[in-house]
Amino acid sequence: MDVIDNSNVREEVFGVLIDIHLPWLRRVVFRILNNPSDTDDVIQQAMLKAWQQFHRCSNHDKLSGWVCRIACNEAYDLLRHRKRERALFETQFVLDAPVHEHGHGHEIAEVIEAAMNTLPDYLHSALNLTVFEGLSTDDAAAALGCGTATLYWRVHKARKILGKQLKESLK
Repeated sequence: MDVIDNSNVREEVFGVLIDIHLPWLRRVVFRILNNPSDTDDVIQQAMLKAWQQFHRCSNHDKLSGWVCRIACNEAYDLLRHRKRERALFETQFVLDAPVHEHGHGHEIAEVIEAAMNTLPDYLHSALNLTVFEGLSTDDAAAALGCGTATLYWRVHKARKILGKQLKESLK
């Protein structure tokens, strides 16, 4: 009777996951962080967590969505951490600089990106995965750990907020 070596199976599955899904996963995380170095760090951390928690993933057919959720959570954790650091810094020092007014020369992509960055994490992720990454509703919902109806609501809400913000920004 042959004994199956679970570590070999895990290595093979992760090898395939990395080969096939890593470029897509980097795009998803980059759209959240907008920084290549941070993206690489988050992807590395997410892969490490996924490797360590592999035994918890019961459905290996949805492994890419599971790892995507880990990576998105890591990216949002990094953003929250930086936001807390920035708030702490700003409370320690009084900023005397005048408020910067945005000129009319900004490109529309920058305006959209700035508006996207104001969205709550759950709305940002929903819009990012469905609109910018083109994931199917089922795959995006699985990656975000919600139902398809919830995903539809999140995308609708995000578009509504963005529409309002863009309308005000482009006046």
